[in-house]
Amino acid sequence: MDKFEDIGKRLDEELTRLRKYVEEEVAPATEKRTAQVLREASEKLSEAARKLEARVAARAAQESSQPKP
Repeated sequence: MDKFEDIGKRLDEELTRLRKYVEEEVAPATEKRTAQVLREASEKLSEAARKLEARVAARAAQESSQPKP
């Protein structure tokens, strides 16, 4: 029975060590990268919105310059 207890304790220690590593090393780097990706996506979405607005404005200008029947 001692062997199972030893294995359980060792597993608990390793899981605690792994959790600490993930919280202190992996999570901050992941959050930093996620923030960067979100900023890049935001810029691309803003550019797409500008292009759509320009198309709408060009279409509206073209329609208003055409003579009415």
